[in-house]
Order: sequence, then C-alpha cells, then structure tokens
Amino acid sequence: MHLRYLYFLSWLGLLVLTSFKPARAQHEGFIYGRVQTQSGEVYTGQIRWSAQQVFWGDILLGVKTEVPVLQYLNEEQISQLSPAEPDAGFDWQFINLWKSKYPARDYDLKLRFGDVAALQITGAQMATLLLKNNRRIKIAGHPDDNRHLGKDITVYDNQIGRLTVNWDNLKSVNFLPTPAKLPHVKGIPLYGTVQTQNGPLTGFIKWDQDEYVSSHQLDGQLDSNPQNFRYPFSQIHSIQVRDRGVIVKFYSDDKIFLKNNRDVNASNRGIVVQHPTWGQAIVSWEAFRSVTFEDKVPANLGYESYGKPQKLRGTIRTTDNQNLKGELVFDLDEEWSAELLDGRFGNSIRYTIPFGQIISLKPVPNGRSEIIMADEKKLTLENENDVSGRNWGLMLLLPNKQHRYIPWAKVSQISFF
Repeated sequence: MHLRYLYFLSWLGLLVLTSFKPARAQHEGFIYGRVQTQSGEVYTGQIRWSAQQVFWGDILLGVKTEVPVLQYLNEEQISQLSPAEPDAGFDWQFINLWKSKYPARDYDLKLRFGDVAALQITGAQMATLLLKNNRRIKIAGHPDDNRHLGKDITVYDNQIGRLTVNWDNLKSVNFLPTPAKLPHVKGIPLYGTVQTQNGPLTGFIKWDQDEYVSSHQLDGQLDSNPQNFRYPFSQIHSIQVRDRGVIVKFYSDDKIFLKNNRDVNASNRGIVVQHPTWGQAIVSWEAFRSVTFEDKVPANLGYESYGKPQKLRGTIRTTDNQNLKGELVFDLDEEWSAELLDGRFGNSIRYTIPFGQIISLKPVPNGRSEIIMADEKKLTLENENDVSGRNWGLMLLLPNKQHRYIPWAKVSQISFF
C-alpha cells in the first residue's frame, strides 16, 4: 500500500511539472508594446503599424531631420556630391536637403522595429525614436512613402481587444518583449527556407507580402477546374515554381498544381524573408524557386534578439593604399550598427542588411559592391545609393572634430569592426 502511494505521488508530481511546462514561443516574433494616448489611455498588446508592419523584423521608414556631419564638408566637396542642377539650394544654417531639391538624396532612416526602444510623437508626421542604447533620432515622414508616420495604428489590447489609435491622439509607444502566446492570433507566423536564384534564405516569411500566419490561405486554380480554391498555409509543407504556376506539397504528402492567381504566378508581389540576424530580403517571382515551411518557429527570435546599436567603426582602405581607422559615417548619414544597408541582386532580390552584420564592403566595377556578411556569405549588390556610385562617401570621425571626408571614388574597401 505504501509503495502504491509513492508511485501515485511520483505520477502526480510528473503531471504537475508537465502541466506547467513553458509555452513554446510561437508568437514572440510579433511587434508588441505599450501605447499611450494624448487623452490618457494606455493599451498593451500586439501592435500592427500603419504600413502593415507586424514582425519585429519589419522596417520603419522615415527621414532624418538632422544630419550634422554635413557641416564638416567644404563647398567644393558639397558641389561634387550630386549631379543636381547648379541652382539647387543648400541651407548652410541647417541641412534641409531631405525636403528640398534632392529627391534621390533624402536622408532615409530605416530601422527594424526590434531595434527601437520607444517612439515619441512630436507632430503630424514627426517623431523622435529612442534606440535601445538610449540615443534619440528625430525623423519625419518620407515623401515617397507616407504610410509609416502620421497614420493610425492598430493595437490588440490584452484586455479590450482590437482597437485603432489615431495618430493625432497618439503620444508614445514603448516596445516590449512579446509573450510566448497571443490569445487572439490564429495560427503561428510563417517561417521556413526560401530557395532563390542567389541561394537559400531562412526566416519569417510574408507570402505575396501580405500573408504571414498559418491561418492565411494560398489561392489558385486546379488544372482540371476553373474554380478558385483556397488552402490554409498550416497544411502546406512546400511550394515550388512549375511552369506558370506552382506545385504545392501538403504535410499529408499530397501534391497539387495551382495556377491563375496572383498568389501562384508572376503577378505575385514578392516573398519577404526576414531574420533578426541577417536582415530582410524581398524575393521577386523571377528569383523565387521554392519554399519549405517549418511547422514550428524556432525560439529566441523575438524582441530581445535585437541588441543595442553600436557606433559604426572600421578600417577604410583608400585607392592610394592608406588605411584609416576609427568611427565613421557611411554615405554621410548612417552611423549606427542597427541602420540598414540597401542593395539589389540584379533587379530580382532586394536586400536590407544591418550594418552590424557586415564584415566588409568593397566597391567593384559597374556601380556595384561586394558585401561579406558575418556568416561569411558573399553578396554582390547594386542599384541603390549605399552600394553604387551614388554613395556620398564616408566621414571618418577624428578627435577635436578634425573629421576627414573620403569620397566614394576613393574607397577601395571598408572592413567593419
């Protein structure tokens, strides 16, 4: 009798331990935080930003309203920065190029939401960002994409549920680690490996740029039936391009051919892949080969996987074989490791990479740059200011403000450290 009782207690203890097993962090990739309004309300929960940003890896776009490094350029250097017309004005009092006659030279700020600690609203399309290192950056809405600042945001408050907060009533947003499980979210984020013409990319996935959880559905027509069918991503193990459609393989091992829908043909707007480590890529249908989904999201890919930004530092090797070391400002406006480098692989994949994940950058012929990343992956990128001859060069920050400007044409290689 005594032995049976001990067995019962052991079984009961095991039951209690397994009952309190921590929930797998399936939802920690979603943006989450505390929203305070001008009228005094405070809401806490998942946040969907105004340009449909839902993941920590999604990008907030604005324009820096202060670019103080430009004051260290002389008039001759400024005249060589841009092929703009001679009468293009320059505000020597403070730099207003971002809103004047240099549309291609707006001083973009691109940050992933996971790198932002808080956001304070300061005007109709104005805000101050607080980075995780407690440094502040003032930004305004981007003239080419006004969806990011000045628009309503959606909050899924833990007590009230879904609600819309008008920008005019928005005071501040403090970002917080996301709970392992969000009760209102049906399904889990799409996560897996996308095979492209430039190699594999693993991370969170947005299919056609707007389907991102397993409860969303893939649309298409079967070969033998003109009717449109819908299949939840929770049932789909892989998708592979075939002719003018795709082969869909289910977890049941069944396969079908789908066609004649934007989800499954060249009208697809692109497959977004993003990861806290290496950044984001938007893969065009031309570059897409296949995707294999995982039925679980790996742990430790939430808000806390984005570290504190550091100042950019490196060795600049010039074309006349000088090696210059120190803090630097890239393209005269990017100074933090959390800021993002833009570049395209041909016209088929657009990469957005945190500077903190770049080991070296080397300009090469035909307006391109070779990038070596922390995982030793090599990319040859083009068609964006950061990696082409449109780059405005580097400012090496030296003691006593004796800063040194290096034009892009004089840069042989940058090794970041």
